[in-house]
Amino acid sequence: MIPVQYRDSETEEILEQRHEDEAPTMGTEVWLGVRRYEVLYRWQCVPTCCIVYVRPVRVEQRVAVAV
Repeated sequence: MIPVQYRDSETEEILEQRHEDEAPTMGTEVWLGVRRYEVLYRWQCVPTCCIVYVRPVRVEQRVAVAV
């Protein structure tokens, strides 16, 4: 288990800290609280700690088209 710190990519605010089996890879989605985030990149990923920068997943909105 490796300690992983999830941070907002724009503000560097720490969103969550937890232990993971392995560090998340770039492009994957993770749940932090009740929101889904996309992993943008990892920084200082060493055996003792990993800092992961994320951004909220953009939700595609469907627009009804009149026929």
